[in-house]
Amino acid sequence: MPLGEVTITLEDVATLSGLPIDGEAVIVDVPDREWLATCIRLLGHAPNDLNGGVVKITWLREHFNNLPLNASSEITEQFARAYALSLMGCMMFPDRTEATVHLQYLLLLDNWRSTRGYAWGATVLAYLYREMGRLVLHMTQSSSTGGDLGGWLALLQLWAWERLPLITPRHSVTDEPITEDAYPRGARWLPAMTRQHGDQLFSYKLFFDELSTIVVSNNISYKNSS
Repeated sequence: MPLGEVTITLEDVATLSGLPIDGEAVIVDVPDREWLATCIRLLGHAPNDLNGGVVKITWLREHFNNLPLNASSEITEQFARAYALSLMGCMMFPDRTEATVHLQYLLLLDNWRSTRGYAWGATVLAYLYREMGRLVLHMTQSSSTGGDLGGWLALLQLWAWERLPLITPRHSVTDEPITEDAYPRGARWLPAMTRQHGDQLFSYKLFFDELSTIVVSNNISYKNSS
């Protein structure tokens, strides 16, 4: 940008999402395994069309939407794993379709004590970086637009709203700039009313070409002096 390079940092992730950025690295060893047995052991049952360790998000929502009354601790844990797995597939580590999730993430939910110790925030950021890099590389090597972007795009949007005041939404009720704070900080945008810009790609390009101010921290802005 005209004022220099900017990017999402680990501090941004921790502040906006509340996810831990310190802890064990999220590394999944995926040898040749019987995914059907893994799914049944950790979720209680498995879809009929299980293929290559990938399950549909719709299947998770259909079978784990309502926890039965007086559910045992084992069933409660299965529902909790299914909920966490759907979050990973829809929000934290979504692919370009946002329709499926790999059971490799389920292996990280086997032991809840271990699950709490992972650096989830750092992993989310690394995954988003990889998806953005993949998209840009694809766009530079072909004439296509590169396809859809995977990763937690809401994090990218929240970061942009925090750093670029001119594009931030207003309060859905008062139509005033949003000033209330919350933790995680990204929650303060819940009453946001997103602006309907329509097809204004040129306007956005012009905006970023002329950008001279960016918020680097709470109530602190950096201005380009050139």
